[in-house]
Amino acid sequence: MQQSSDINETKTMFRSTGVVGLMTLLSRVLGLVRDIFFARLFGAFPIMDAFFVSFKIPNSFRRFFAEGAFSRAFIPVLSDYKENQDHAEVQELIDRTSGTLGVILFAITVVGIIAAPVIILIFAPGFFDDQASDMENR
Repeated sequence: MQQSSDINETKTMFRSTGVVGLMTLLSRVLGLVRDIFFARLFGAFPIMDAFFVSFKIPNSFRRFFAEGAFSRAFIPVLSDYKENQDHAEVQELIDRTSGTLGVILFAITVVGIIAAPVIILIFAPGFFDDQASDMENR
């Protein structure tokens, strides 16, 4: 009976992995469609630059936390908990991790709001120089 349960759990895990992969692919395709649409709508003007910079910053954090080091570290721990702990302890791990990430996200957001000019200089060096140059040419 245990073997049947393990097979079902493996199938469920593969199905979940497939769903995540398909959703990631869909997200990439829709992102490309969005970029094409906005490039067609706004052209190569400063408003388009501001749009891309505004997406670059949160996407960097998403890549780090959702697709990067955090998920690579957390998923094995979660899998180990699912194998060796009962459901309540697994849920407690998820709850604590979610709560901690929420607090960290809040702190990063506050710092981001306060340090916005510096962050823009880091993620888009020369952004303001280009605008000043455009103003001089007019």
